[in-house]
Amino acid sequence: MSGFLNKLKDKALSSAGLEDKATDALTKVLGSGVGQAGVEKLIQQFDSVGLGDKARSWVGPGPAQSLTTEELQRVLTSDQAKLIASCTGLPLAPLLPVLAKVLPVAIEKMAKKDKDGDKIAVA
Repeated sequence: MSGFLNKLKDKALSSAGLEDKATDALTKVLGSGVGQAGVEKLIQQFDSVGLGDKARSWVGPGPAQSLTTEELQRVLTSDQAKLIASCTGLPLAPLLPVLAKVLPVAIEKMAKKDKDGDKIAVA
């Protein structure tokens, strides 16, 4: 049983490392816009593929919608995908599910908070 637990622990640590790499890569990709400007630019990118409402859920009132790997593939440009892969040193395919998980959190953190700490809505 300890072998199973060790494998489970190693997988969890590996996944955490992958999430860190993915988050760092997203920061670089999104770094072209800062704060609210970066959020608005990204939402426009989501709008262009019909997913703007989903992206707005991460910065607006109400529950945040999850992002699927397939949706993320529709949103990312070729240059963004290449940059993410080069920043992590890993192929994009195993990163996509992790990126789909951390992108909504990263966008929510980028969005400015109003004085009450509530998420702001982006037009």
